[in-house]
Amino acid sequence: MKNKVIIAIIIIILLVLLVPVPMHLRDGGTVEYKALTYTISKVHRLNYNSESGYDDGWIIKILGKQIYNNVPNNVEQIYEEKETEKNYSKTIDNVTLEINIPSEWQYEELPRNEDNDFYKFALKLYKSDSNKNTILYFYNNPFGVCGTGRTDKKINLNNGAEATIGYYNDKAWSDISFYKLNPNIAFINYGLEDDEAQEVLEFIKTITIK
Repeated sequence: MKNKVIIAIIIIILLVLLVPVPMHLRDGGTVEYKALTYTISKVHRLNYNSESGYDDGWIIKILGKQIYNNVPNNVEQIYEEKETEKNYSKTIDNVTLEINIPSEWQYEELPRNEDNDFYKFALKLYKSDSNKNTILYFYNNPFGVCGTGRTDKKINLNNGAEATIGYYNDKAWSDISFYKLNPNIAFINYGLEDDEAQEVLEFIKTITIK
């Protein structure tokens, strides 16, 4: 009787460790078979840049370590990159703003100020200190600047559109505007410096205004 109990326990442990649970991902048809000790992914993921319209292949991990991946375009890496961003979207007066915000950055929508109602919408973004931030404004009127001591720099967004970065005798930028897309929209820098200021210049390239 004792031996039967031991054998039953061993069988249960093996079932838990080795028998996978299938999970269907919403990416076009990928199925993951997950057990405690391994994961096998049968990838069938939408890819509009592929001739077939899909990326297909297998990814195998044992104890969390990938040992096999024959998926084109390194789908596993794409999954990991997506987890590092938050996709933010907001529509104001039929204008839609979309931007990919790094996961380590925080954001909050600011209420309109009734005493000084100069904007329709404001989004505050910060990383380590909420008092050092940038605010994305959707102004009631076109964004304007003072030309004294100011220099401008043009950059291209990921979608090919153009943005203007303004500086005032400082290493850190002062503002980022999008005149050709919408003259009422701009980022204002409130105390961001060095790496954090540079990080904003990188992820604002993902913005779309439509």
